[in-house]
Amino acid sequence: MRAVTQLLRVLIVSAVIGAGVMSVAPGLDRVAPAGAVETGAGVPVMGPIRLNATQLANWFRATGRRPALPVTIDEFASYYVEEGLKEGVRGDIAFAQSILETGYLGFVGSIVKPENFNYAGMGACDSCNSGRQFLSARVGVRAQIQHLKNFADPTSRAATLANPPVVEWYGRRSTGALDPVLAVYNYDHFFAKGTAPTWNLMGGPGKWASAPSYGTEVLKLYNRMLTFNGLNGGCPPDRLGFGVDEARDCPLSIRQAGRSVAPGAGGYYVLNGNGSVRTVGSAPSYGSPSFGWDIARDIAATPDGQGYVVLDGFGGVHLFGSAATGPLRSVRGPYFGFDIARSIVLTADGAGYYVLDGWGGIHRAGSAQQISGRGPYWPGWDIARSLAVSLDGKGAVLLDGFGGVWTFGTAARLRFSYFGFDVARDIVITPNGDGFAVLEAFGGIHRSGPVPVAHDIGYATFDRWRGLTLRNGGYTAVRNDGYSAS
Repeated sequence: MRAVTQLLRVLIVSAVIGAGVMSVAPGLDRVAPAGAVETGAGVPVMGPIRLNATQLANWFRATGRRPALPVTIDEFASYYVEEGLKEGVRGDIAFAQSILETGYLGFVGSIVKPENFNYAGMGACDSCNSGRQFLSARVGVRAQIQHLKNFADPTSRAATLANPPVVEWYGRRSTGALDPVLAVYNYDHFFAKGTAPTWNLMGGPGKWASAPSYGTEVLKLYNRMLTFNGLNGGCPPDRLGFGVDEARDCPLSIRQAGRSVAPGAGGYYVLNGNGSVRTVGSAPSYGSPSFGWDIARDIAATPDGQGYVVLDGFGGVHLFGSAATGPLRSVRGPYFGFDIARSIVLTADGAGYYVLDGWGGIHRAGSAQQISGRGPYWPGWDIARSLAVSLDGKGAVLLDGFGGVWTFGTAARLRFSYFGFDVARDIVITPNGDGFAVLEAFGGIHRSGPVPVAHDIGYATFDRWRGLTLRNGGYTAVRNDGYSAS
């Protein structure tokens, strides 16, 4: 794909807890998402890198390609990291852009040639017979980074660059003469300044490339680099993956990287749809299942903070750390044989648990006690979303997808946000059951009773947010691409 960077356009239902199942009338009000702020769609051009030069170079070597470069692939990758850091641009993604533009640094069939030291198709277009020439590989990378910053940052100015604007790009007069003064003027007066703060906006009229899907193609390559290096990929936050409405090119490890979240000692755990458990902060890892497909549904930490359990959709409970060595190892819960298990809650003594199925049934195992009250049961309708139980095991709340909160036992009966469509995703309860908070798919946290104030976690315009937990006097939530916020 050739870039069309036209710089010189300017001279510039009912069941009971007990016999295996449990289950309040729909809510009273509908409330706008708490602290709803549109964070914008896409992956930012500016910001910190996730991959260092060694990781970038190792990925490229693993492709088996031979780069047409005047320097080693390690040195070339270091240019992107170093120049990117100087300008606050994500150089690791810019490296992925160069891979796309140059055909994996082979330049086969490209208007731009290796000797141009031009790694982003700068100056190349459908009607052109060449691209811009730069003095060296580093200068070519620098020009790319500076131009990315100009597209992304509306406040970018030549005076605040780490190096003067690359004169071969910004300062070439019609005569071919290079003018540093003109380079400063053109950089400061760039016609598209600040119009593409995300990679998703880098394609289209007046952008880096004419193809609207340009940024998507760059991010596909970047995701391969991330997953090669053992990291979660970065699906755009405005949709599930890289298709218009689907995740055809977004692998499982990215597509369901955030199924659930649970607190841990010094941090917390994020559960992936394939069963892998990622630690955040200093939370210790005790291992994880590996299913190879999207079937993990919930994670719960043991009361002693030294283990956790993972619930799969068939009802299997997988034990790790103290969960595997303590009383839970002899507990046998329900097994459904199809994907219907949705939520798990461990008892305070660590010797039992409750499992919620998607029809609203609540199943007890081990030391889990019956909680008084009756609630809904929707046979054949997978609409129950989450269960939370008070610390003493005498109160519980069940959340359905429409936002209905069904209370049992001593749990306080409070007003709540009823959405009227399937958008509620998780619920947490205070230790004594006098309050709860609901997470909806767009990122709003809706509170009832004496629960912590909810801070903005990043509002999304698509169904993205999945898991919520109370931790350190506040909330931690996880999105289905693995991004978490507190």
